[in-house]
Amino acid sequence: MKQSIFMVLAYLQHLMKSGSGHQSDNAFTSDVVKQVIQNQEHHEAYNQIGQLRKRLLQKYQVIESTDFGSGAGNMSYKLKYVRVASIVKSSAISERCGMVLFRLVEYFKPNTIIELGTSVGISTLYLAMPKRDTKVITLEGCTTKSEQAAANFSAMKLENIAQHIGRFDIVLPQVINETPQADLVFIDGNHTYDATMANFNALLQISHPETIFVFDDIHWSAGMQKAWDEISGHERVTLSIDLFRMGIVFLRKEVMRQNLVIRI
Repeated sequence: MKQSIFMVLAYLQHLMKSGSGHQSDNAFTSDVVKQVIQNQEHHEAYNQIGQLRKRLLQKYQVIESTDFGSGAGNMSYKLKYVRVASIVKSSAISERCGMVLFRLVEYFKPNTIIELGTSVGISTLYLAMPKRDTKVITLEGCTTKSEQAAANFSAMKLENIAQHIGRFDIVLPQVINETPQADLVFIDGNHTYDATMANFNALLQISHPETIFVFDDIHWSAGMQKAWDEISGHERVTLSIDLFRMGIVFLRKEVMRQNLVIRI
C-alpha cells in the first residue's frame, strides 16, 4: 500500500514538472527528444513483439521464480510459483517504453548492449531487433525465466543475444571483465537503492563518453527515486531525461548539463 501511494504521489509530481514537448538550444538534446522520445514512426518489429506479448499473456504455464532482488525482502532470495502470463502482466516493459529502447538502439547504433534483468525477454527483444549485429549481453538471476526468454529469442530468430544466469553481484563482474566497453546499458533488476548504485558504478568502469544508461522504475520506491536523483546529478552525467517509468542519462562532455522531465 505504501509503495502504491508513493508512486501515485511521484506521478503527480512528474506531471507538474513535465511537458509533452521540449525545446532546447542544444542540437544533440533536441535530436534525442525529437528522434527518440517523440518519434511516432512505426516499425514491423513492434507488431512482432506485440504479438509475442499477447501469446505470453495467454500462457498459463506455472514456473518456479527465484527473486534475488527487492522482492526477496530481507532474505537472500525468495522462491515462488507464478504463471508466465502474470510475469508479463506485472513486470514486462510497457510497449511505450519498449519503443523508446528500440529507437535508442536504432538512432545511436550501439555495438555492445548490457541488460540487467532479462525476465522473459520482452525488453531484450526491443534492444536486439533494431540492429541485429549489435551484441546484447543480458543477465537474469532466475533460471526458469531465462529459459522462457531463450525460447522467445529463438522464436524471433535472434542470434545476437548472449544470456548470463546468476546473481548480478556475482555475474556482472565477470561480464565486465570480459567486455571492453558498453555502448548502452539497461538496468532493470534488483530495484533497490544499494543495488542500483552499485551496478551503475560498476558499469561506469567500461563506459565511455557516448555510453547511454537507461534505468527502469526510477520512481518505483523512495530508494529508487533517491538512486535516480544521485545518478542524474553524477559528475559524469551531462543530460538526464525523466520519463517517469524510465530514466535515460548521457555522459557526453559536449552537451550542456540539463535535467529534463518529459511526459510520454
